[in-house]
Amino acid sequence: MWPTSSDSYKRLSILFLKILLLFSVLIVGLSLRFDDLKVWQTRQNLWYLDPDRPLFTSYDAFFFARLARDYQEGLYAPRERDPYRGVPDNYLTDNITYPFPVPLMSFSAARLSDWLGMPLEKVALYYTPITAVLFVIPLFLYLETLGYTAAGLLGGLCGVTAFIYVIRTSIARFDTDSLNLFFPFAIAWALAMYFRSRRPLLWVGLASIFSFLFYWWYAHPHLIFVLMLIFGGVIFWEKRAFEKRDRIALAILLLPNLWYLWKAPLSLFKQIWGYVVAITSPGQTGIFRDYPNVLQSISELQQSKGLSQVAILTLQNKTLFILGLLGAFILLVRERKALAFLWPYFLIGLLVFRSGNRFAMYLAPFIGMGLGFVLHLGMDGLERLFKIEVSRSLKKLLVLLATLLLGLGVFSAQKNSRAYVAVPKVNAFVARNMEKLQEVIPQEAWIWSWWDYGYAFQYLSRRAVFIDGGSQGSPKTYYVALSFTSPSPEEARNITAFVAREGLVGIKKRLKEDLTARELTEAVKKGRLYRAPEHPVYWVFTQDLPPKYGWIGYFGTWDFETHRGRFGFIWDLNPCRREKARQVLSCRRGVRVDFKHRKVYLGPKTFLLSEIVFRSSEGIQSQKFSEKGLILEVISTSYGETFFLLDRRSFESNFNQMYLLRRYDPRYFELVLDDFPFLVAYRVKFE
Repeated sequence: MWPTSSDSYKRLSILFLKILLLFSVLIVGLSLRFDDLKVWQTRQNLWYLDPDRPLFTSYDAFFFARLARDYQEGLYAPRERDPYRGVPDNYLTDNITYPFPVPLMSFSAARLSDWLGMPLEKVALYYTPITAVLFVIPLFLYLETLGYTAAGLLGGLCGVTAFIYVIRTSIARFDTDSLNLFFPFAIAWALAMYFRSRRPLLWVGLASIFSFLFYWWYAHPHLIFVLMLIFGGVIFWEKRAFEKRDRIALAILLLPNLWYLWKAPLSLFKQIWGYVVAITSPGQTGIFRDYPNVLQSISELQQSKGLSQVAILTLQNKTLFILGLLGAFILLVRERKALAFLWPYFLIGLLVFRSGNRFAMYLAPFIGMGLGFVLHLGMDGLERLFKIEVSRSLKKLLVLLATLLLGLGVFSAQKNSRAYVAVPKVNAFVARNMEKLQEVIPQEAWIWSWWDYGYAFQYLSRRAVFIDGGSQGSPKTYYVALSFTSPSPEEARNITAFVAREGLVGIKKRLKEDLTARELTEAVKKGRLYRAPEHPVYWVFTQDLPPKYGWIGYFGTWDFETHRGRFGFIWDLNPCRREKARQVLSCRRGVRVDFKHRKVYLGPKTFLLSEIVFRSSEGIQSQKFSEKGLILEVISTSYGETFFLLDRRSFESNFNQMYLLRRYDPRYFELVLDDFPFLVAYRVKFE
């Protein structure tokens, strides 16, 4: 029966309003992600393999989808060799295996795909956006129990609308980021309730379950370990001892999770070293110290960012951002016991100023929490300043109204988030060619290509790769770059053969035999270590690679003495239009090629045009004007003309000759698939 008392009615009304606002935050988060579907439906020919198979919007999605597919097909064998990753080392060592257990995201998506009779790609379209907004619930409940309603609601709103989080949890993203806020906040809330509830062991049991699921989801034990350390620390700080109930609680928390927690200290060290120290080093460490550090090419990891840059990623109003950041710090200090479990993730969020953009997704909820806390302080201050006495229910109602108004301001500020449309990492033309490789190259073949599409080849081509998004930090990436940038097809064949035969195992062995990295590389290039590998190897070039050739060229020209390379230059000018009257080719980004005066204008800079190379079905022709300057390549395809601008060194590289011009040495390579510009594949001849 509906309550008749005024107080009960007010409490229920306020509770209803809180729930309504909470659901509004969830709906805002979902709408920001699913509004992309309107654009996707108009571009099905580019972004869908077929009507039920949208393409993924992250590189890692192909990895998790491939594990789900392997699980569905009965190929998944935990702790057994993963046949698709890191060849040939997965055959030479026991270190490259399927994860144990199968990642929760892959497992659950595979089950949903089977139950719903839906392709994995379509499951992924909805999976990430829906799971991404769930963190709002434990965060709100955590702060609501402390009386900070506005902080809970605005923390959730700022989190789900943060530009970086919208990017990293878009439709078809299929990435672990979607629950990487939910589990920490859920564990922190449950651990905090241990000190506030009449049934503390129930809450610590819930925290233990969330911890187990978090590791199954993300497999980063140190993120859980620090929360357990804080839990034990808070108990000891309060009591200077562990009572019986506390010991039982620690046992409930630790024992079910010991199977992975033992790895946490080393994992924590590696994360701190990798994201704070090592990313700015040009070379690697340890036995591979003379080889280039590929993390340099991941630009978002390199830049120390200021307040304005971080505000763009989190809350796109600098004033509100600074206010929220200060408010979050004061709130965490003021409620240091109750919110102790949030400190690790606040500090992770602050890493965005020093390291990768991704850390901003952890900071964004704290900015909203800080704004909510400032709102609470403001309401209390106004009450004291004007000496106004208001009822508790009216005060709560005013807080909710102020939260709504401030929330509208936050949403209005997130212009980039509202405008963002997720785009697949692989378009349909490239993806179909990847699938076609299953018909063109044998099942036992290995793919030699740049690392970004490594996971995609595993999923779509169902073929093994040398490097991918989880192994790009090894010297094998350097040797791929070296083979691409070398002007010698024979050197490229020799490099491919060495890596395919000996892998990292062979590289380590040779370096331990008192060879330097430079000496080993020279021996490999000259064929002194040449032995034909047992598996066939195929070079594969894809449409995404020309813009990445700058760094490919840098690593491929690495000087082992100076620890530097020289950036390659292959500039995709498309689309372009010809101005016949002025004899000018006008392209994107303001690039202009003046044929009459033989000059190239790149913004404010002017270069000589030294040569024009034409590639058509009739062959290759060229007009050379001088030795110095840039080279324009005009390549005719069934899709129309394409234009590329190169320097002389990049022009002579195997990459350009074999991919853009399709000019190769038949003694070492055989062209097996040519769908330029989308995908070009060669068989390496080891006879």
